[in-house]
Amino acid sequence: MPLSGLLSVSAGGWPSIFYVFGAVGTIWCVAFLFFVYEDPESNPRMNIDEKKYVQKALGNKAGAPYVVNISNVFIKIPPIPWKSIVKSLPFWAILLAHMGHNYGYETLMTELPTYMKQVLHFSIKDNGFLSALPYLAMWLFSIFISHVADWLLTKPYFTHTVVRKLINGIGQYGPAIALVAASFTGCDRWLTVAILTIGVGLNGGIYSGFKVNHLDISPQFAGILMAFTNCLANLAGLLAPIYAGNVVVGTVVKQNGVLYLLLLLVYMLVVVPFMFYLHLAYDNHGTLKVIQTRRKKQMASLRL
Repeated sequence: MPLSGLLSVSAGGWPSIFYVFGAVGTIWCVAFLFFVYEDPESNPRMNIDEKKYVQKALGNKAGAPYVVNISNVFIKIPPIPWKSIVKSLPFWAILLAHMGHNYGYETLMTELPTYMKQVLHFSIKDNGFLSALPYLAMWLFSIFISHVADWLLTKPYFTHTVVRKLINGIGQYGPAIALVAASFTGCDRWLTVAILTIGVGLNGGIYSGFKVNHLDISPQFAGILMAFTNCLANLAGLLAPIYAGNVVVGTVVKQNGVLYLLLLLVYMLVVVPFMFYLHLAYDNHGTLKVIQTRRKKQMASLRL
């Protein structure tokens, strides 16, 4: 966002934003194709010990032998436990939390620059920097709170379930409260910027909350779970700017307040199932218990 603000007032004008970021994205894509591999087995740069560690951490069957050659580790991957996934209440709780987050995040991402310009009357150059401030705070807070979460997990009185709910509550209730406060600041420019920066910053808690829960409940199939929740969450995010465009017409402050109050409602509602239905059961060794399917040859690693 700061770079976009500078580019928009440069000699290239606003079209330069698309050229610069398009070029950066193309370079990144080429690098991704050359340096990223499908899995540990196909990565020639990863040593065998590291491959063993990754595969074991992904939830392969305890005590299963590894078949190792010079460059690869081969293990049998059990079938995807579709029925267990559909019946898992923690999975649905994570899905709702993800959808609510994306709706709020996309609303702020698309409407915040407009709000800064039309309501708070910041210049386009300042707008780029100030609109980026909340997301810089979010990035920094996500790093800080992840260390706090790991520290809490070392304490006997904090279970994984409690830590995930606590940190996720900060990540979604925090922005909700901040948005309510921001809706009553009127045109106080710096107070509004400060509140939005704190609120969106607290949103960084979700990375140690529901976003890591896919690995919590099913390390081996976390990619499948994330594919489902991320797809549906992005569909919810698509609705955000559409609805915001119909609510906010012109520069009326009251209409922005209505939009923020709706976000409060979304944030509050999607956290409720997460608080009630997320239960992570661990055995005495600190590892998640595994649901066994009726078929002996399958091991469904969806964990409750």
